[in-house]
Amino acid sequence: MIETGDIIFAARKSIIVKFMSLFQSDPVYWGHVMVAKDDKTAWEANWTLQETDIGSELGSKNYKIIRKLDLTEKQKETMRKEAVKLLGLRYGVWRIVLQMLDHIFHTNWFTSKEEHENIQVCSSYVAWVYYKSCGYRFNNCGWASCDPDDIEDDQLDHPETWEVLIEKGIRRKSYGD
Repeated sequence: MIETGDIIFAARKSIIVKFMSLFQSDPVYWGHVMVAKDDKTAWEANWTLQETDIGSELGSKNYKIIRKLDLTEKQKETMRKEAVKLLGLRYGVWRIVLQMLDHIFHTNWFTSKEEHENIQVCSSYVAWVYYKSCGYRFNNCGWASCDPDDIEDDQLDHPETWEVLIEKGIRRKSYGD
């Protein structure tokens, strides 16, 4: 059963995944990420920052769901209070441009200079929710610079911190191969 704070990756054959793959040495599988509000609903950045039905969002897509093992009930409650503060904002296209520049130049400089909380993409929204609720930084990266690959890299590098609940449809080599 999905709980508040579980992170849901969805594979999308998007230009963003293809672009990120050009500038990274490790494989990029996930083009979208969201964080669970409860077992039925998740917060995501799509056209707007919104709540979405998890079941209809995943459908027959490839996906992966992970859980932070030491997330407390107090932190989950903070997530429920903080995430809703940004609902209704428009998708932060400008942040995607900055992320692309970061990938081209192998830095987080561009995105780190744009820390306005109202400019969010899916991964920065998830990272922002985690940062606000428990001070967590994925892959030692600030929320403003976080992309889906940073979140998965953090999970892969810290199996003592994360549990994989399910991974559907992705066939790949083991991490580090």
